[in-house]
Amino acid sequence: MSNELQPEYLSQQLAQIQELNEQHQDVISRQATINIGLIGQVTHGTSTLFRALTSFTKYYYYYNMNIKIFECNNSECTSQQHYFTQQSDTYDKVPCPMCEYPSTLIRHISIIECNRYDVDLMTTLVASDQLDAIILVVAADQSCPQSQAAEYFKTIRFSQTQIPIIVAQNKIDIVDETQARFNYSQIQSFLGTYLQNNETPIIPVSAAFNLNIEYIINEIVKIPVPKRKLDKPPRVVCIRSFDFNKQYINIDQMKGGIIGGTLLEGILKVGDIIEIRPGIIEKRTDKTYKCYPLTTQIISLKAENNDLRYALPGGLIAIGTLLDPSLTRSDKLIGQMIGYPGTLPDIMINFKIKFCLIIKKDQVQPDLSEEQYINQSTKIGTELLVTVNNNNISAKITSDNKTVAGNSKVIELQASRPVCIPDGVSMVISQKEGDKWTRIGCGILLQKQAPEQDSLD
Repeated sequence: MSNELQPEYLSQQLAQIQELNEQHQDVISRQATINIGLIGQVTHGTSTLFRALTSFTKYYYYYNMNIKIFECNNSECTSQQHYFTQQSDTYDKVPCPMCEYPSTLIRHISIIECNRYDVDLMTTLVASDQLDAIILVVAADQSCPQSQAAEYFKTIRFSQTQIPIIVAQNKIDIVDETQARFNYSQIQSFLGTYLQNNETPIIPVSAAFNLNIEYIINEIVKIPVPKRKLDKPPRVVCIRSFDFNKQYINIDQMKGGIIGGTLLEGILKVGDIIEIRPGIIEKRTDKTYKCYPLTTQIISLKAENNDLRYALPGGLIAIGTLLDPSLTRSDKLIGQMIGYPGTLPDIMINFKIKFCLIIKKDQVQPDLSEEQYINQSTKIGTELLVTVNNNNISAKITSDNKTVAGNSKVIELQASRPVCIPDGVSMVISQKEGDKWTRIGCGILLQKQAPEQDSLD
């Protein structure tokens, strides 16, 4: 990485770190600081809207992409064109495409498209407060709500997350006014079921023809910039890891392993010493485990094509390390926690969660009451699939108090392998129906039991 990084961006100086905030120009010049989830049914046009918002057809990082939002400095520029978007690596002083006046960079956002991402990951992001806003895509020619949208909103209500929502009423070009108004009323009714003091904007758009996309951008600009915990030690969730080296490369040209993750809190800097937990997991013959946390140094940070000297929460960050690349190849570190040595949560196998049913029991067991279905699904010995930090973990129920409050209850689980997850983290719970796993609920970590030191280290 060169001393000046990319010269067309503002220079990041380590001496200024104590003065940084989420809207500091040195920060938004290079990385996204707001995470927005794009959710909806597969056929409702989320991919088309994603392309319309990003103006780009190649997707990075599993259909996640960062874009910059600029404000035209010309007060006479029409309101719907007052804001415009550019790619993340665009020069910071780009002129307005409509009037060619100078512009000001005001936002750098990360958009995550649900349909191309794992659905469980998106639900986890919603529940665990890693998304700062949601764009719900609803097709004007189909009824509302559809099953996926209902599940997401149940998750939001369960986690008590206050999150801004924008509704894009898509495919407005293929319906008449009567159908559009009827669909609009369905959306309003659906939102009123799950949201209090509902003032959610509903914007009719045609993503295929870029119609009214600028109004969505205008609403995105209104989203409050989230206040991050920058004074905390940094914590990163690894959602992918890989070996960047090509085959048959000379050993002196090899680079260390790369970790792609979401920074939850704190500030990461090039040169920091970091720990990765649980690290390498060894299963012993007596069915106990020994964990070997990894320690390495950050040698580079990137947000898409932008080099960084330091990174704040927001978007996906690529962390270059000195790790043997065989340790990061093929997502081997997925789901692991990364931070300063001595600051990460304990490694554990046994933990207690509050489980909440998010599907209609009529979808699977129409002859049972909701309480009966919850108790049947959470019997001692039942095997569940827990999705947390983008990691699927098999777990068995070891304790059940049989007390159902509404659509939730407390259960204790034993994971099939050691995990490192923080208190209060949210997770997705799936149950095996036939030969496939079916998502039935979500959970919040209430309590964890630290393992014996000689069985887990």
